[in-house]
Amino acid sequence: MTPEALYEHAVTLLARKDYSHGEMRRVLHTMTDDVMTVEAALLRLLESGYIDDRRLAENLLSRFLRKEYGPSRIRMEFRQKGIEQSVAESALGDTAADWFAMASESRRKKFGDALPSDPKEKARQMRFLQSRGFTMEMIIEAITPVKD
Repeated sequence: MTPEALYEHAVTLLARKDYSHGEMRRVLHTMTDDVMTVEAALLRLLESGYIDDRRLAENLLSRFLRKEYGPSRIRMEFRQKGIEQSVAESALGDTAADWFAMASESRRKKFGDALPSDPKEKARQMRFLQSRGFTMEMIIEAITPVKD
């Protein structure tokens, strides 16, 4: 496949959905084994502004915050999307999210206002929050009654 044809195909894909640099590299490698052709197409996409991992990370972060995902889950999602760790950490560092409040709110929406007193229920709520990507510190605070 020629570099021009590969580039055109990539632009067509990007018209449907945003891809990270890493994702696009994987997709293009499925179409040709020629590393130089893939890298030339990627370079042209980057120079054209069609691929921008920072922009993608910010868009994904907004969506993940609306879904009330915690920082661990967001990092995992970024990794799966092929976003470099430095870009992911920068996006997470720039957010003003209150992860502790988000964990508490997520727990409240799923399980109601009453905090768990039964060990089984406490464990169930902890597993839920852990699957959402909250750290153990955030989870403990979300399920523990506030001391006066």
